[in-house]
Amino acid sequence: MDWNGIETILLDLDGTLLDRAFDDHFYFEVLPGRYAEANRLCLDDARERLIGLYRAVEGELDWTDLDYWTRTLNLDVTEIKSSVRHGIRPHPDTLEFLAFLRDRKVPAHLVTNAHPKSLAIKLAQTGLAPYLDRIVTAFDVGCLKLRPDYWAKSQLILGFDPLQTLYIDDDEAALASADTHGIKHLYLRSNPSSALPSQPSRTYRSIESFHALM
Repeated sequence: MDWNGIETILLDLDGTLLDRAFDDHFYFEVLPGRYAEANRLCLDDARERLIGLYRAVEGELDWTDLDYWTRTLNLDVTEIKSSVRHGIRPHPDTLEFLAFLRDRKVPAHLVTNAHPKSLAIKLAQTGLAPYLDRIVTAFDVGCLKLRPDYWAKSQLILGFDPLQTLYIDDDEAALASADTHGIKHLYLRSNPSSALPSQPSRTYRSIESFHALM
């Protein structure tokens, strides 16, 4: 990786810095299980019902809003997530990469769709916060990263030059949105979950490990 001309790095959280296996397990196993218990359903029926609810708000802020899901499911979703926080883990190369960026004095900003309550749980569990210069969530700007407005508003907050910015995410839709905004250096993390095989992009440069950039 040629770091000449890179003045800012933008990093996604779930799937990029953190192993997405936790979120997949939480939303497709843990939460349906709690919902099944509360509503006297079998697990498969509860999971099917929740997947339908997830899809109904996919792409909107409600999709990652823990308060919305607490109201919708009549469950304390924040408390449930906190109760299984031991499963939240960075990828094995994450801390080494963040230390590398700090040593190079490259500002590293977190750009995430995560709800503030979910973000707080994950940062407390993983110890990533000291490595991050600033954090912009979808709730700070009013939309998810797949919306072009996210990048315009984030640029105003962070003051980055799109032509001198490197952005890494595991979501191609978010990368495409950033591409539309003019962010030049785009990489897909192709192995967001330790429980799933790697899926490289046909459009963007892909990495399975941050070591490829170090």
